[in-house]
Amino acid sequence: MAQTAQPVTQESLDQTADQDSVPATAPETPVADINDNAASEIVVTGSRIRGVAPVGSNVIAVTQEEIAQAPVNSTNDLLRRVPQVISLGANRQGGSAQNGAANATRGAGINLRGLSTNATLLLYDGKRFPPQGTQGQFTDPSAIPSIALSRVEVVADGASAIYGSDAVAGVVNFILRKDFNGIEARARYGITDTDYKESLLALIGGRKWDGGWVMAAGEFTKNTDLLGGELDFYRNNNLDRGGRDLRSTNCDPGTLTAGGRTYAIPQGGLTTANVGSLVPNTRNQCEFRDIEQVIPNQKRWSGVLAASQEVTDRIRVFADGFYSKRNGTLLFNSTVNATVPRTNPFFVSPVANAQTVTVQTNFLDDLGPIPNPYRSNTWNVSAGVEADLFGDFQGTVYYAHGKSEEVADRKRSGVNGGALNAALADTNPATALNVFGGPNNPATLAKITDNYFVITGRTKLDVINAKIDGSLLSLPGGDVRIAVGGEHRVEYTYTDLWIGTSAVNNHVTDDGKRNVDALFGELFIPVVGAGNSRPGLERLSLSIAGRYEKYSDFGSTKNPKLGINYSPIAGVTLKSSYGTSFRAPTFTEVSTVAGGAGLYFDTLPGPGGTNLQGIGIAGGNPSLKPEKAKTFSVGVEVTPALVPGFAASLNYFFIDYTDQIQALRGTAGLLTNPIYASFVQFNPTQAEIQALINSGLPINAQINPALVTYIQDGRRQNLGTSKMRGLDFTAAYNWNWGDLELDAGIQGTYIMDYLFEAVPGSGLRDVLDTFGFTQKYRSQADVGAKWRGLTTRLTWNHLGGYENTTVTPFQKVSNYDTVDALVAYDINQNITLGVDVRNLFNEDPPFVNTTNGYDPQSSNPIPRLISFSARLKY
Repeated sequence: MAQTAQPVTQESLDQTADQDSVPATAPETPVADINDNAASEIVVTGSRIRGVAPVGSNVIAVTQEEIAQAPVNSTNDLLRRVPQVISLGANRQGGSAQNGAANATRGAGINLRGLSTNATLLLYDGKRFPPQGTQGQFTDPSAIPSIALSRVEVVADGASAIYGSDAVAGVVNFILRKDFNGIEARARYGITDTDYKESLLALIGGRKWDGGWVMAAGEFTKNTDLLGGELDFYRNNNLDRGGRDLRSTNCDPGTLTAGGRTYAIPQGGLTTANVGSLVPNTRNQCEFRDIEQVIPNQKRWSGVLAASQEVTDRIRVFADGFYSKRNGTLLFNSTVNATVPRTNPFFVSPVANAQTVTVQTNFLDDLGPIPNPYRSNTWNVSAGVEADLFGDFQGTVYYAHGKSEEVADRKRSGVNGGALNAALADTNPATALNVFGGPNNPATLAKITDNYFVITGRTKLDVINAKIDGSLLSLPGGDVRIAVGGEHRVEYTYTDLWIGTSAVNNHVTDDGKRNVDALFGELFIPVVGAGNSRPGLERLSLSIAGRYEKYSDFGSTKNPKLGINYSPIAGVTLKSSYGTSFRAPTFTEVSTVAGGAGLYFDTLPGPGGTNLQGIGIAGGNPSLKPEKAKTFSVGVEVTPALVPGFAASLNYFFIDYTDQIQALRGTAGLLTNPIYASFVQFNPTQAEIQALINSGLPINAQINPALVTYIQDGRRQNLGTSKMRGLDFTAAYNWNWGDLELDAGIQGTYIMDYLFEAVPGSGLRDVLDTFGFTQKYRSQADVGAKWRGLTTRLTWNHLGGYENTTVTPFQKVSNYDTVDALVAYDINQNITLGVDVRNLFNEDPPFVNTTNGYDPQSSNPIPRLISFSARLKY
């Protein structure tokens, strides 16, 4: 079958309605099990009613076979191959767009349409994950082993009327492999021309019996560091490519500033004997490619257990749970911005009678890269009961309890400002700090790098959900079906910032809890169906859904959704939907203490193309209100009977997203775009800088007042408005030539307009195809063949070019095209061996005139990866 997603339609569900019914086993039953379940038992993502596909909305589905063939190592990476999923925000590569800089534990979220990981709701079997990240700002779906997935369904349409908060851009539902019988194991090992490697081991086992089943699965993945020195394109000096030289001046030997001029310190160091050789207006520049982690090392363990049992012929009980943990190490370079007093025994100045000089340097040669470990764990358990009530009505009640913890353990993450100043002021040559290129006392360096910045974030989520659904009455077009229910959620968040030294430290903590009560309902009306169809009116269905949610901390919200499906002839369906959605601010977004609050010493591109250093203020805002959105879509799906095996869809969507919560610190163009002028103060006085340092806000990095050229207020506010229009499309065709099975397909998204107002009153501007926002066009096309036991597939991934608007003149970034290849062979019914190559032609990411020479949130830095795989089934 083609890898291109096939639409889930009401017609495909209705075709199974006459099959023998089997009991539902959990809140969501995969469409992939259509052949084993009656349509009346199937719950599709985007609807609460069994046997009803979401009316007016497209469901993008990834099947279990496609999951097994995908050349990826995690559930998250699997979804990033869907064109509607954009890599902005939290991902393993880092990046600063959409609060990506706060991803201290290098998790990875899902971001539909590029609007925000917070605007995409992730579910497993219809249930929420506990939030993850040190700020509870994203959900990493890799907590679920990919081998345990029967299907992944994506509804890239506002779904708050069905599921509540966070479903602004849509919802992604990870559906477990229920009724699995047997044992299956998978192994995968990938290598590149560099030292980077990936590996995966996975196992699933299941047993089913009359009235019940149990399934358990586990997965282990590992990747090594991908270092910048292994990649030709990864560099900060890009003058030869028409770019800028953004190399650091924190070198060894470093750069001295005195009397308003800079001087490059010579090799061997600077003393009174050679100070006369210094050349004004020079500086040393360096790169740290050999220690910079483009992809940091990481290990991940995940497991899931699910079971169902009939208690009587009308009552079933079910339970499931998952546990996942990941850890790794980030490498830090101990850079120093030192103000050296004249009393320092190593003091040298090219300017007569200078009382201080500033030196930018590092301790890399003395200390090497400093390792800072991180770790994460998350788990969730749920249990419930489902009962046949009356007629075909069923009732389901479940309780879920989950927790998550993220820790970035940075006990030597940088330089301790107090210890640094003490060592600089020390008059004893044996213990004073020499930043002019000479040797240093190891004990002195140990004190300076004793700098705690340990971030801990914990979340807890409790959910009680109850629902009944069934048929109200029969019409000529079919049964009018309804679902009604309620939900009670308790969301808890705790954050801790541990700062100071090993001897004297302080915990800056905050926590909060909110209660959420919800009522929801959905009505499906088949106006025209098999019983009353006529030429030109094969089917006509309507859907009305609504949800009311009340929050204990900021009020309530109501969200409706309307949908319509119209089939003039068999095989052609016109769809349309309209609804409203919302996202409630998280606890860390409203807390003035949590969420990385404090002062940072940032380096950002400034006017004229040079890097500037300054203070970035980060934190939450208790006055935030919910984000809101209106969504509209209209489309067509075609599955013509005259061309069996062919399916195509085209869907137009419009999103009007207001009151978006923005954390401006680190935003691209922050110092150069005039719309941010009110949030930036250039050339602050020393008194203003010192007042901010003394304000009591946590200081999260060493700040050298002499080097501060700006102060930027990046605390969260309801600032943004987005208006987006676009087209989603798919086409797939499967056919046979004798024993040869062939397929081909394409899927993609084309954004027509993306207007964004970053600050109220600044006016909407077109940000489509610009750095830090989504690109206009992205697609994936593939062709595959299967002959007897041999399977092959070739996949083309395309990302359209865009503009880098952070430089003047704007830079045109080229298209990014990669090709993946797969060859697999079934040795017998139980053993499959395969080889896949990701990025077959070893295509480098396109050059972007920015730090490191590429865009980490629009391209994949991993070079050609050749993987060997094996699958065993019993």
